[in-house]
Amino acid sequence: MCDSTSVLRRYLKANEEQLKNPIINSFLSTPENMDLLKQVIIDPTDILINRLDESFKEFYFRIRFTSYLSKTIHFHSINFDKSKKHKFDRFRLILDKPLNKETDTPLIDVLATTEFKEEINELDMSLGIEDRLTNYWLYEGFQQLTENQRQIISLAYLHGLTDSEIAHKLKKSQQAVSKSHTRALKKMRDFLETASKRSGIDER
Repeated sequence: MCDSTSVLRRYLKANEEQLKNPIINSFLSTPENMDLLKQVIIDPTDILINRLDESFKEFYFRIRFTSYLSKTIHFHSINFDKSKKHKFDRFRLILDKPLNKETDTPLIDVLATTEFKEEINELDMSLGIEDRLTNYWLYEGFQQLTENQRQIISLAYLHGLTDSEIAHKLKKSQQAVSKSHTRALKKMRDFLETASKRSGIDER
C-alpha cells in the first residue's frame, strides 16, 4: 500500500503542470476518472489503459460536441436577431410611437421584451438538433444513432438536461440513460474518426 501511494505521488508530482490543463483537470475532477487514473499508475495493464483512454475520449468528445452546439445555437440566435431588427427598422416610425396615451414607452420596447423574446425562444425550440448540425460528417454521425439515442442526445445537448432529468422525463432508469448516452457519443465519435481516416477530413 505504501509503495502504491509513493508511486502515485511521484507520478502526480512529475506531471503537475500537465494536470493543470483545464480539460484534464476537469476530467479528473470526476471521482471515477481519478480512480481509474490511479489504477493505471499503480497497475498499468492494457485493459486499464484502454479504459482510461476510452473514458477520456468520451469526455473530450462531449466537450467538443457541447461547444459546437453552443456556438451553433448562438449563431442561429444572432441571425434571428438581425432578421428581426431589419423588419423593425422598416417600421421604425410606427414602433417609435408610445404604446398608448398613458405611457411614454415606445411600442418597440414592448415588442422587444415580450413577443420578440418569445419568437426567439420559439425558434430556438423549433429547431431540432439535426437542424443545428451544419457539419456534414457530424450530421451523418448523428444519423447512425438509434431513435432512443438521438432523443437522449437532443435532451442532453439541446435542452441541457442531465441524465437524471432525462431518465425522469423518459420514465427510464438513470443507469439505462447514462449507458445509452455513452454509447451514442462513442458511436458518433467512432464514425467521425473512421470518416476522417478515410477522407482526411477535419470533423470539427
